[in-house]
Order: sequence, then C-alpha cells, then structure tokens
Amino acid sequence: MTGDFAYSNPRIIHWGRGSIAQLGPEVNRLQMKRVVLVTTRSLLGSTKSIPVTPVATVVISQHAPIAQVDAGAEATTGAQADGIVSFGGGSVIDAAKIISVRSAADEGRALPHIAVPTTLSVAELAAGAGFTDEGGDKAGMRDPRLLVETVVYDAELTMATPLELWLSTGIRALDHAVEGFLSPGEHPFNDVLALEGIRRLFDSLPRAKASPADVDVRTENQLAAWFSFTLPGPSAGGLSHTMGKQIGARHGIPHGVTSCLLLPHVMRHLAKQMPERMAILSGVMGGDAADRVQRLIESLGLPQHIAECGIGESQLRIAAEQLGRKYPAVDLLEIYKSAL
Repeated sequence: MTGDFAYSNPRIIHWGRGSIAQLGPEVNRLQMKRVVLVTTRSLLGSTKSIPVTPVATVVISQHAPIAQVDAGAEATTGAQADGIVSFGGGSVIDAAKIISVRSAADEGRALPHIAVPTTLSVAELAAGAGFTDEGGDKAGMRDPRLLVETVVYDAELTMATPLELWLSTGIRALDHAVEGFLSPGEHPFNDVLALEGIRRLFDSLPRAKASPADVDVRTENQLAAWFSFTLPGPSAGGLSHTMGKQIGARHGIPHGVTSCLLLPHVMRHLAKQMPERMAILSGVMGGDAADRVQRLIESLGLPQHIAECGIGESQLRIAAEQLGRKYPAVDLLEIYKSAL
C-alpha cells in the first residue's frame, strides 16, 4: 500500500468558548492594518462581536453571487485593505477567499484571510471556493492561495445561527466525512479522522437539537465538522456534493439542505460499488449506513424530499443530463428521483 498526502488545511485553528479573543493577536501577527470584514446581512448586527475596526464591510448573499463577489473585490481594493476577516457561513467564506486573491497587489500571494465561521459547512478548511455565475449556475475555483491563514471556531458566535441552518450544515459535514471516506485511493489519515467525525456528529447533532443554547455542545459540533474535512478535494467533489451543487444554486437550496436531500440515496447507490467501505461506515453508525443517515436527518427535523423545494422530475432530468459528462445520466436521474 502506497500513497501521497498533502496537508491543505489552515495552519492555525483556534477553537472553544471565548477563542474570538485570539482574533486580535492573529491580526497583529499577520500585520493586517486595514481589514475588510466580509459577512452576511443577517449578521450585520452581530459584527460588534468581531474585535476589529474594518475599513470596509462587504455583504454576501447565499451561494455567493459573482456580482457581489466582484463588488467586494472592488471595495477591498478601493479601501487599500491588507487583510480580510470573514464572519459567516460557507458562502461568505468562499466569497472572502476569492476577494483575497483578486485584491492582492502581489499576484503571487493573496491578502491574509482569517475566517470566523458561524455554520458547520467548513468552507474555511479548503483551498477552493464556490460561487454562482451570471446564469445562476454553481461554479468554482481552486487555487492554493485561497486557503485561509487562520480559523477561529468560537461557538458563542454561532448562537444567532438558526437551528435548522446549524443542523443542516452538520449534515453537510457528515457528507464531507462520508464522501471523503468513500473517495478512490488510499487515504488512511483522513479515514481515521472522518470516522471519528462521523461518530461525533451522530452523537452531538441530536444534543444540539435538544439543547440549542448549549455552547459546549456546539463546540463539539464544530470539532466534529473539522475532523470531517481533512481530504477537502475528494470530499467536496464527491457524488452527493456534485449533484447537490447542480440543483442548489439554480433552485435556491442551501448547501446543507442539498446534503439532507441526497446523501442517503447517493450512499445506497455507492454501496453497490464499494460494499466493504460501506460496511465500515455501517459499523461506525450502528446499522445500515444509508438508513442510519436518513434516520438522523429525520430525527433532526430536516428536509428529506426534493419535491418540498418545488422541483419536479423534468427539472431533475435536466440536472442529470447536464452532469452526464462526468457520471451516467441515467444513474443520476435515478438517484434524484429516489430523493423526490
């Protein structure tokens, strides 16, 4: 058995209650004198929790529309910023990554970027970024310069995150762990952490639903999500993610919800191709893996049917055909239909 592994997570991660206190020292370490804050409209009233005085604030909507990303890059350049702090979920963090690359004076570098996540989607851990193009389709870019410098996981700053959003992005984290574990090749380092992430998500997500104001439980959720994503490329490029992105941006479905809708059905499809790997997942989850994931989603009160999003078979057929260059369209359509 041989293989290669490249670390592609941020170099510094601060976690735990009150860890936002590390933001100031990190800003100083990175010599960020003129900071732009990238956030979402719903968090504008909470930015006083972020101990920096920004020279500009950029607001990003769900799925990071490219027009907003372009405007953010212009504002960042115009403010002569030398650093970025993102405060929000995956769309905000992905937009901030792209802005950090586009706004750098030195083409060989990006502006240093510190991420303060408020969901469990873990966009902060990957050297890639997604956005929605002018036609409403999901697009993305990969560039090692997109990798953030520092992550601050402070669960106290997530308390304003709606519970459904928090829990659904927890299923997104589970999706990362499952798809990373099932990805081709040998990846023993990721496997250990992915399986531990799965165990922790199954344990802690129901407790977060039962006690939504428990900061310590939310910290456990954050740690589990972190463990789920040590193999960012294959995890984010798996079948569930690919199919979810195809319908998510176009139909306004959040990333976490697409994982709720598709992950169990994708797992049943993949079980035919990799029964041994799926058996390991079933052992960790305490029963048939796909069924256990579906029951977890149901117990959390999260969406389970694509039809609830106003999408019918004709639209799913189009989505499957557009992905047909990478996967057999007939298989994709069957998975989509099983999730209706």
